[in-house]
Amino acid sequence: MAKEKQTTSAQGKSLDAIKAELVRSLKGADVTDYLYSYSEEEAQTTSALTNKAVKDVVSLDKGASAVVLRYTRIEDKKSNTSKGYKSEIIKEGETLALVITDLNTDKVIQKKSFPTAGPACQPAGQFDSVNACIDEFNRSCTLRCPLQTEANRTCENQFAALTCCLNDGSIISVHLIIPPDNWRCRLRDVVPDVEVVVSPG
Repeated sequence: MAKEKQTTSAQGKSLDAIKAELVRSLKGADVTDYLYSYSEEEAQTTSALTNKAVKDVVSLDKGASAVVLRYTRIEDKKSNTSKGYKSEIIKEGETLALVITDLNTDKVIQKKSFPTAGPACQPAGQFDSVNACIDEFNRSCTLRCPLQTEANRTCENQFAALTCCLNDGSIISVHLIIPPDNWRCRLRDVVPDVEVVVSPG
């Protein structure tokens, strides 16, 4: 028997109403092309609007200064209170940083800079595409696995900087966010797993 699609929360709110609450809390932010998700656990519910660009490789063009990854609203069932968060990538000069802002107070609660990509091809070799280069990194237990383990141990996002050398002779800088996927980590739903390509120059 097919599982019936969830349309209401345990408190009886419709998922459309929960989404509308999240959108209203963003005070006019354009989330037209964002993907909505909802999850419920014993202690909390989480609703999120995720930039659909993160489903693929996000391109941060030369003139761009920021890209929003996800808006998240976490509701504590016991206290009946909620908190909102925005996660985004900020470009300051040649530096990229992941910034998480508490939307209730408009204060930055976490800001972490990405490492700088090195001059040598990393992962080693030449690839047909940026996606093939990223896939090679993700498949390697000596490259991604230690970062995922550290993310789960510390409950903090880990970062990787790749220098992807392509068969057409181009060299592309790629930055990855590797969030914790352990249930113990409080902010695990705030930042999606994402790859970012930075345009040269």
